[in-house]
Amino acid sequence: MAEPIGLASGLLALATFAFQCSISLHETVNSFRSHPKRVRDLLEEVEALSAVLGPLAEFVKASTDIDLSALDLPLLRCGSACKEFQQEILKCSSRSDQNRTNFRDWARLKYMGDDIDGFRRLLAGYKATINIALTDANLRQTSVNSESLEDYKRLIQDAKDDLEARLEVLDGKLECIVEKSVAQSGPDAAELQSMRDERLSTEKCLQICAQLSDHIDQIQLISDRGDASHGSDGLNTSPESVTNEGLQECKNSLALTARKLEKHMQDVMKRLLSQSKTTISSEKDEEDLARLQDEWNTARQCLDICSRADNHLKENVSVIENYGTGDALQFMVSTNGKILHGKNRALGWRSRQVGGYVSDASVQQLSRDIATINMSHLRGMEPPSTDHSNVDQRDEVEGEMTAEFKQRYGQGFKLRSMSFPEGSAPSPTTSR
Repeated sequence: MAEPIGLASGLLALATFAFQCSISLHETVNSFRSHPKRVRDLLEEVEALSAVLGPLAEFVKASTDIDLSALDLPLLRCGSACKEFQQEILKCSSRSDQNRTNFRDWARLKYMGDDIDGFRRLLAGYKATINIALTDANLRQTSVNSESLEDYKRLIQDAKDDLEARLEVLDGKLECIVEKSVAQSGPDAAELQSMRDERLSTEKCLQICAQLSDHIDQIQLISDRGDASHGSDGLNTSPESVTNEGLQECKNSLALTARKLEKHMQDVMKRLLSQSKTTISSEKDEEDLARLQDEWNTARQCLDICSRADNHLKENVSVIENYGTGDALQFMVSTNGKILHGKNRALGWRSRQVGGYVSDASVQQLSRDIATINMSHLRGMEPPSTDHSNVDQRDEVEGEMTAEFKQRYGQGFKLRSMSFPEGSAPSPTTSR
């Protein structure tokens, strides 16, 4: 029990650090009178970031049973980026001839070679990743409606797209440094070139794994069907289900391979950049390289967080939206332990609904029971009976029916016997 509490304490400290740095950055930017459009956009992004970091700190403080340690590096880099950009603003404003409240030279501000818009996009990536991790944790404790889940899916996809674009930019910057190092390293050029080729090869392998996994998603069949075949042991034995199990094993193997490649990529990049530092002459360039490396690692960690949240949503959450009218029978059940999110809605004179976590056998038994009740209703609301006289009466009625009557009115059923005064009882007949 001591380990989760220790992890939570460390995460809480990082969340608090990032939150305080975001608040301080907002106050610094807001202290100037001049706020061009790009500065106003930055202020909005910093506010949105703070609005995510605050609830995260509260969640970590209240929960010790959910592991969010994957956020350690993103939170550290988020807080450091806010603090370092604030220092750049103060440094730039101190060199300006104008007083601080009238500082207008926003275009000169740079962070890791990017302008204000680039820094704002960097913060947006942190915000999205933290929000996704927090939502993923909340989904394990509470339920949300299907509309919120759709918004969450779009958030994950948008964050993954933005992070992949961010990684491309960082890869380009790192590649420039490596090329420069290869050109200047002399005797070590061959070793640097070999490590560079290994990094590019690993990147290509990761792309292949991602493409194959996406292709499996596209061809994967839906096995959770209502008419699925079940064996004597109660397991789903339909061809679609068997195919899906094999495809899922392929996806799991690809995910394991991708994790190994990611680890190898980080090791190669670490060795490559360590070797490249020998060609750097100034302390500032060395700091910039170290910051770039940290940001590259953080972007990959953020992308991994988003991918895991996406997988958790696909594998552990079932979304069901039932809407029926008239004589409606609705099932909203989970037979495999998946989290249920959805609604049973019906407008009709006789709507029946089933919801909850049950076994396949229970669902089948409920279906049979409801079907039996329906037949009883059609037979004058009489409950099923083992009395063979009922069968004989039904055969007698069917024998009296002509083909024309059946075609026009249907099968029909025997009416209940009723007591009438002598001489007024109607003759036996059938009714649809």
